[in-house]
Amino acid sequence: MPAFHLALLSGIAHAAWNALAKTPGKERAATLGALILSGVSAVGWWLFTGATGFPLSAAPWIVLAGLGETLYVYSLGMAYARGDLALTYTVSRASALVFIWPLSALAFHTVPSLLALGATALVALGILLTKPGSGASTFHLGWTLSTGAAVAAYHTGYKGAVDGGTARVLAFIGAVSISIPLLVALVGRDVRAQLPALLMRPRLLLAGVLCAASFLLMLEALATSESGRILGVRNASVGFGLLFALLQGERLGRRQWLGLLVLFAGVAVFGFEQTR
Repeated sequence: MPAFHLALLSGIAHAAWNALAKTPGKERAATLGALILSGVSAVGWWLFTGATGFPLSAAPWIVLAGLGETLYVYSLGMAYARGDLALTYTVSRASALVFIWPLSALAFHTVPSLLALGATALVALGILLTKPGSGASTFHLGWTLSTGAAVAAYHTGYKGAVDGGTARVLAFIGAVSISIPLLVALVGRDVRAQLPALLMRPRLLLAGVLCAASFLLMLEALATSESGRILGVRNASVGFGLLFALLQGERLGRRQWLGLLVLFAGVAVFGFEQTR
């Protein structure tokens, strides 16, 4: 399957698990629980496929991916606890496009095209426009942008790992083996106390499976394309994220709708660049 289609399917799965993990009052525990269950799902997939390939030279990239996952889940839980799904999800995913190109250039000497730079500019403008006004849907700017930076970091780490010959599923298992213990230690006793009951909920079990599917599809796409472009296509998921949020009863102000349209335009340009 072409990298574009893999990345698009990954984005849909990503939007779905984020919507399922939005558990009022238990956002931080739910996001961590989804990651734990995704790791279990990935181990099951590895045992089923028997994948091999874990070169020592790829270890630094897997560590980067694991630390990126740690920051991602921690920041996402904090952001969801302080803001609505629609803008938190959309701005965090879209802002990652602003962070990915400097990281990609530093790690892989990638030079973005004019189309990629134009798409990034649209994304940045959309982020500014989606800043909520009084009485509108809200998001926490700091934690939301931290989530976006973490997305860019783990994309870079995963790209280096698969380019270094690591099996896709083993790259993910290696990264979550780093992030899960760190997150369990970081979240605090109250969040840890919520985990056992949440891990048994069918809704979160499904979120964990979809989370694993999203990352494994992304890793497959990264094997044949650049991290910035794959992230751009995956971020078509912002539209699905908005749809899920609206179905949950969230509402946006007029300026936020304009900002989302600008964001969608930037994501569409990335998608066009990927397929031309």
